Amino acid sequence: MFSDNAFDIVLTYPKIKERLQSKPEDASKIKKLFEEIHGEFSPTVVKTATAFIDATFLKLYDGVNIELPPGMDFFKLKEQNHIILVPNHQSHADYVALTYSMFKKFGIPIRVAAGINLNVFPLGQFFGKAGAFFIRRSFTADQLYKLTFEGYIYYLLKTGQVVEFFFEGGRTRTGKLLKPKYGLFQMLLEAHSQLKEKPLLFVPVSLAHEHIPEEKAHARELGGGKKVPEKGTQLFKLFKLFNKRLGTIHIHFGEPIVVDGYKGDLKEATQNLAFENFKAVGRGMPITPSSLLGLVMLDEPSGALTWKQIEERALDVIEYCRALNIPMTPSLSLDDFQDSLRSALDMFIGNKKIEVLKRERLNQVYYVIKDERRVEVLFHKNMILHHFLVPAIINATWFNVWNGSIKDGMQLTRFLMMKRKELKYEFYLPTIKEMIVEALNVISFALGRRIDSLEECMKLSSQELYQIATKVRRFSTALSYLYEAYYISSLAVKYLSLENFTQERFVQVAKELFNLEIEHGRVIKYPESFAVPIIKDTLIYHQNQKVIERNEDRTFKVVDHGKLDDSIEKFIRDLNDQVAINLKFNKALP
Repeated sequence: MFSDNAFDIVLTYPKIKERLQSKPEDASKIKKLFEEIHGEFSPTVVKTATAFIDATFLKLYDGVNIELPPGMDFFKLKEQNHIILVPNHQSHADYVALTYSMFKKFGIPIRVAAGINLNVFPLGQFFGKAGAFFIRRSFTADQLYKLTFEGYIYYLLKTGQVVEFFFEGGRTRTGKLLKPKYGLFQMLLEAHSQLKEKPLLFVPVSLAHEHIPEEKAHARELGGGKKVPEKGTQLFKLFKLFNKRLGTIHIHFGEPIVVDGYKGDLKEATQNLAFENFKAVGRGMPITPSSLLGLVMLDEPSGALTWKQIEERALDVIEYCRALNIPMTPSLSLDDFQDSLRSALDMFIGNKKIEVLKRERLNQVYYVIKDERRVEVLFHKNMILHHFLVPAIINATWFNVWNGSIKDGMQLTRFLMMKRKELKYEFYLPTIKEMIVEALNVISFALGRRIDSLEECMKLSSQELYQIATKVRRFSTALSYLYEAYYISSLAVKYLSLENFTQERFVQVAKELFNLEIEHGRVIKYPESFAVPIIKDTLIYHQNQKVIERNEDRTFKVVDHGKLDDSIEKFIRDLNDQVAINLKFNKALP
């Protein structure tokens, strides 16, 4: 039923030994919890599964692209450290891709922390033999379970096994990275504190899919559809997709983070470690052909672009990424990007996300994202959008400097702080200081000379401002769908301002207003602007702006009608300014 050796090692965990000394009756409970957690790992099953994946799973994909930091030697690292792989989570295919790749490339089996929902007969036994061990979604109130799980982590580390867990706790539905969950980070630190012979080595892993098999389900949930509970059998639904192209899975390993014990408060050490890994995964998220195509095409509200327009815009983004050291897949090298982009376009056409429009009189072929599929393509744009927040903000800044709204470095700093505040509920953002450093790097790249302060920016000539705009113009509308969502949110709060309202009622009104605006209004241009998670997050924004308050019965009420009106006007102004930026920019540039 389970390995006596594994259970014996769990029982040697000092905190469990101490518990059993005072409460020996807990031994049977710990044994039962161990059975729930443990996966009876079998190297033979891993080898068989690898051959099965070669013959089936990989036929769905064009391949798996693995990128390692220069000089990374996994065998040497494994000898000297306890290795912990920390990937993001986009699809059920992640389990297969990373486990398969590690075994295929290095011959190293890994032990994966899987949700307890996957431990169902008969798949649970198979997953366990392939390397999974199982964790409950929540166990904060069950101290004995937490203690047993810590003991299991202790067993894995003590026996030198490579451990993998998805730091977000679940799959992202939007494509954006989710904030890290702290539980496993903390238990790793606590279990390791009882070993100490080797340091912990956390390896951030950035996983990027060219196509997500679950995209339709994600889009349905974002539109307000009920979430379907996850089941282990969902993994095998991948094999129903043989008529689709899923492209390449990209696995980008980051520089390891070494932890040799911790000092001070455990909670603070856990949070710092979790966010260090989170930020490293974000930095390492590569620009893929499909995410680049999504960025380029979604930022055109109509979505109608010729191949030449797609190619030109993509090349501008690639050159920006090369200059700012943003990771890209090898397929986006200057020699290969056209073929790779064309392949991604063909995949989106084949998967019915993009349609081809032929205009005989104009002798042109246009490519258009279908309105009902824009949310699915948005997933790919959101994967990489965090790389381009600063240049997107620079576009708005440029216009305000140009029209005289920003006159000095202090006003410029305040403007950046305001923009950061608007976005902090959507992304984990750099600090103001880090944003300023990145902004100066972007401006220096655009001008071809070093700019070291915001004060210098205020002395730039009109020609230099346009030169900057030229280099960052491809990101001018990158955030427009978010600003539209916040505008809709503000309208919904205004509509409900004379009554207390629930979150459910707020989402319902926001959706109705969005449908009305997109059909008859003048502000909303992007069909993907409405998504339930974003709309819910806007309530936090309004609370922090002190526009609304949350009552004890979990309803909300408006407490500052003036601020609410200002918020509506501000988002209208931001969106209209974006139109003005493009008009002014297009007039000024050849």
